[in-house]
Amino acid sequence: MTPPVTTPTRLLIAALGGEGGGVLAGWITEAAVASGLVVSRTSIPGVAQRTGATTYYIEMIAAVTGKPRPVLALNPAPGQVDILLASELLEATRLAGTGMLSADRTTLIANTARVFTMDEKMAMADGRRDSDAMIKILETSARHAILADFNAIAVTAKAPLSAIMLGALAAAEVLPLSADALRAAVRHEGKSVAANLSGFEAGFAAISSGATSSIAAVAPSPEKKVVAVAEFPARTSVVAAEGVARLTDYQNAAYAGTYLDHLRRFAAMPDVDDALLSELARHLAVRMSVEDVIRVAQLKLRAARLARVTAEAKARPGDIVDITEFMKPGTDEILGLFPPLLARPLMRLATKLGLADAAMPLTVTTTRLSGFLRLKFLAALRGWRPRTHKFHEEQIWLRHWLGLVEATAKRDPEAARELIATAKIVRGYGATYKRGMTSFERIASTLVEPALTAAHPPPDLADQILQARIAAEKDPEGAALTATLSAIALKPSRILQAAQ
Repeated sequence: MTPPVTTPTRLLIAALGGEGGGVLAGWITEAAVASGLVVSRTSIPGVAQRTGATTYYIEMIAAVTGKPRPVLALNPAPGQVDILLASELLEATRLAGTGMLSADRTTLIANTARVFTMDEKMAMADGRRDSDAMIKILETSARHAILADFNAIAVTAKAPLSAIMLGALAAAEVLPLSADALRAAVRHEGKSVAANLSGFEAGFAAISSGATSSIAAVAPSPEKKVVAVAEFPARTSVVAAEGVARLTDYQNAAYAGTYLDHLRRFAAMPDVDDALLSELARHLAVRMSVEDVIRVAQLKLRAARLARVTAEAKARPGDIVDITEFMKPGTDEILGLFPPLLARPLMRLATKLGLADAAMPLTVTTTRLSGFLRLKFLAALRGWRPRTHKFHEEQIWLRHWLGLVEATAKRDPEAARELIATAKIVRGYGATYKRGMTSFERIASTLVEPALTAAHPPPDLADQILQARIAAEKDPEGAALTATLSAIALKPSRILQAAQ
């Protein structure tokens, strides 16, 4: 639908650095000017990918013969945006939070793909925002929401995301511009015309063929074949199959068999149901595949990773792609490769010399022979892993954790579920790993172990463990956990004082 010529069309673009938001805005502006419209365009480039908003604002209106040239705004106003284009889901949600979306006015065209923020990546547990919740916000905040995985379309079309978004915008028919005018603007720019036009047509076709106003995934990936381990209940069987595949890749089939032996031990317990067992299977698989130096090297050499980085760099066939890894293994990671009898005295010596928290910065170009061979050597140490100090320490922790879960499950299955979940605060490596381990040990020694030795465990033990875990995830430094454990410790004494 074409807006009245007396009303400017207001379009706001939100993009991340390097996604071509400026190019997209340029195409739209060029098409509007070539179509005889009066156009105003302003941009606010972000300081970096997430530390500043990267937005482009365009107003366009038809000139009226005999009347003064229209004066257009330089900045968007809440509730006055006709079209919002967003190249990433969280960026679209942020603009919805500022009031830029209007349920009676705005057409939203947004990419459902995510580029995770540093806060999401650095969280002690799974810090990712809920994509489903963000999609619901957007669908209710806009008059018309077109949501699609434009990244998937771009990969399939081998075209830039900006061209895909332009095609989707043309298909939505909300601009006072024809699709041909937008195509002409791409040709006029003269850069990567064939790839950009291919992307335009892919975005146009995807939205034109949509049967509804909201498309969750226009180009879904092929369905993954579900495998199961038949000896376990339904939910656990699927999770266990994934765990076996992960641990076989991580170490070998025998190590995956040890994983299944742990699960069989719990499956035989009378108070362990499918829900508890499946959660144990999930967390146990992750804990048994801790990311040591060997695993990091193994993952960085994957052909799938090279293909993904090549796609992200938008490399064309024949282009030379160099991948440089910046790594900083600490004393623990380096000495963790030694056998325990040698690693322990070396770690004591490193602590005495003030080198316990030291790190060795490394720059490795994995697409060059020297860098590839360095990582290949580390990855080849997989057979040595069971003899390393890191593996030995992990096995001690694993036995401790499983023992606590088993003992807790016999007395309070609900608390056992929460105790299983505490495994996710022990993650990463270096300082992150140490803080997580410290938090877990504090929860175990302050809440779980006293409850297991008491005649009757606290009736709210599950809630206590849950609150402590949330505090540990929220504040890795431990202040929130200290406050939570102190509050829990005060609770029994208050009850006793009230009774007296």
